[in-house]
Amino acid sequence: MAQSRMGSGFRPEIEGLRGIAILLVVVCHAGFAGFDAGFIGVDVFFVLSGFLITGLLIDERERTGRIELGGFYARRAKRILPAAAVVLVATLVAALAIFSPLDMARIAQDGLAAGLSVANMRFAIESTDYFAAADTSPMLHYWSLSIEEQFYLLWPALLIIAMRGRRPRTSLAFTAGTVLIGSLILCVVVTTIDGSWAYFSLPTRAWQLAAGGILALGVRGPVRMPAAIGAAVGWAGGVLLVASMAAITPTTAYPDIAATAPSAGALALIAAGRAPGSPGALLLARTPLRWLGRISYSLYLWHWPVLVLGASVLATADAPSSLATGKPLRPFVLIAISVVLAAVTWRLIEEPFRAGRLSHGGRRRAFALASAAILSVAVTSTALSSAAQSEVVTIAGYSTTDAALDPEDVSDLDEIWAPDGPTSDPTSTPAYPTVSPKPTTSASPTPTPQATPKPPAQPKPLLKGAIPAGLRPTLGAARDDEDRLIHDGCALAIGGSEPPDCVYGDKKGDLTVALVGDSHAMNWFPAFERVAIRRHWRLVPFTKYSCVFVDMRIWSDYLKREYSECEAWRELVVGRLRRLKPDLVVISSNKWFPTIVDRDGAPKRQGAALASLIERIPGRVAILVDTPRSDQDVPACLAQHPREIQRCTTPKGVALGWRHRIREAEARRISGAPLIDLSARICPTDPCPPIIGRRIVYRDHHHLTATFAATLAPDLDAAIRKVLAG
Repeated sequence: MAQSRMGSGFRPEIEGLRGIAILLVVVCHAGFAGFDAGFIGVDVFFVLSGFLITGLLIDERERTGRIELGGFYARRAKRILPAAAVVLVATLVAALAIFSPLDMARIAQDGLAAGLSVANMRFAIESTDYFAAADTSPMLHYWSLSIEEQFYLLWPALLIIAMRGRRPRTSLAFTAGTVLIGSLILCVVVTTIDGSWAYFSLPTRAWQLAAGGILALGVRGPVRMPAAIGAAVGWAGGVLLVASMAAITPTTAYPDIAATAPSAGALALIAAGRAPGSPGALLLARTPLRWLGRISYSLYLWHWPVLVLGASVLATADAPSSLATGKPLRPFVLIAISVVLAAVTWRLIEEPFRAGRLSHGGRRRAFALASAAILSVAVTSTALSSAAQSEVVTIAGYSTTDAALDPEDVSDLDEIWAPDGPTSDPTSTPAYPTVSPKPTTSASPTPTPQATPKPPAQPKPLLKGAIPAGLRPTLGAARDDEDRLIHDGCALAIGGSEPPDCVYGDKKGDLTVALVGDSHAMNWFPAFERVAIRRHWRLVPFTKYSCVFVDMRIWSDYLKREYSECEAWRELVVGRLRRLKPDLVVISSNKWFPTIVDRDGAPKRQGAALASLIERIPGRVAILVDTPRSDQDVPACLAQHPREIQRCTTPKGVALGWRHRIREAEARRISGAPLIDLSARICPTDPCPPIIGRRIVYRDHHHLTATFAATLAPDLDAAIRKVLAG
């Protein structure tokens, strides 16, 4: 991040604006109510960086007649890399002690990407949801630093090329304006296609940096304007920032056109400067905000890992995920720790390398320093990743290279499947005992005793002690132990709306069952496939990631906009089902999902929306109740506590949640569709176990492993045959 100093002199109000920006970011990330849009502080930083860096480069050109790239890069390296490397190495070492070994390889790769200034690209590729509370990386905030560092690499060269003409300022303005307009258009377009790339990439954020650069072209200091106009411009900028905080939420398509409001607010505040009566004079130039602005770079570096690592350390089974709820002092304590670390880092690292004794030396020393900083991060990342992988390998003797249970291996299911033999007759004797009829008083012949099949022995849930031998899948393979629909091209990812044509089971079978829903329906596929094979049924899946099968508008956290692909897919699925006319349609979806309209979050409204789709589908329809959820990432927890698996259990009340069956029951009341609820097999005890029958139940905190889902086939078989029998 650039300093608040240009050739025209020090700008204390800019330092104060940096203080406002970092304050917004920190309270947003700490989870304080009312500050959901505090991430706009990053937009302010982008505009400030564009303004300050462009001003410094123009000043150098006018003072010396040229821009010396080597010197510029050397100064940037000394300014940015020492503190960034220290925080990265400290975060990696702390993460090794706090996070599960299963997570350390990913975290180490995040650290390496941050050290190489490509964190933004990594997180875009990984499709990280910046607003999600779960699965966050302690290096996530390095995405914005990576954008700035990429900007520092490219922008000076672009300015040098632009200033070679006869009219350098005109050429500069044209170049910066072209970047601004082109990048803004790209930002709006990409936001509608891929929200992660729009949020994390330099091409879609360059317009904010270019906007600051354009302001710097004509402004060496504050704009010279009458005091009243300056104050009005400054307050207009302040109003834009406040309005942005009120109007922008985590469900606002972002950055998109919405990002122009906080960016314009920052531009107005910079332009107004310290005009009498303006925010710059009355607020931004005050000592407290200036001090925050002074340490803002170090505070930005420290605050996110302290919040993420601190939340992990302090979390308990009954603690809410938000730092700012349930434990009111917790976020203040973590913020205070961040501020102390930032102040120390600024004093001992930033200042010595910026203006102290360590700032001396030529380019060679600066580039040697940069190389040493990057190398330290690379070595630490590689070493810790290797250590974590070795730990996973040695836990209870399980190797990360072992394959998970072969999806086609069902040899041990006969132990838990009822001994009634394969049949395609849905009205045959159920796999489990039925309720005997009530006795009557009328005389009747003594019935011939009939042998009742014994219910199969259920696998034993494991609630305490150490991980057992023979765990399936292995800890190293658990995260990837999922259904094969996506791999087969038989399920849709986020993009696309046209349902694929796929048939499983007995493709010539006389009875057809359709499985419909999102990834929570997909994780039942291993059980459905085994039933279809055993009963000689045709199984036709219609599934799409994050696409809940309800007739309402929903939001995509991935796309950062309305999930229109899901809405189109649902209509196409209904049309396909009307043509296919299956004997049974089974619908299952996640009970937690974001909606466009707030009132649509009510489970009864969602039940009515599910019923409206069911009523358009011909034939029998059954609703499979959504699975219980773990409050732990089960594989990660087991790897972290291999001898205390009780720490990986979840209270039944938490696993089922207050929304359990409400949506499905309301849909049943309206449509008459029967419910299939196998929650008792997934959570047979209180608390719910992480391992049942030596099989890991979840591959994360809400998706079943394919290995465990396969064991539910007998229960699913009995439930489906009961539905088919009416």
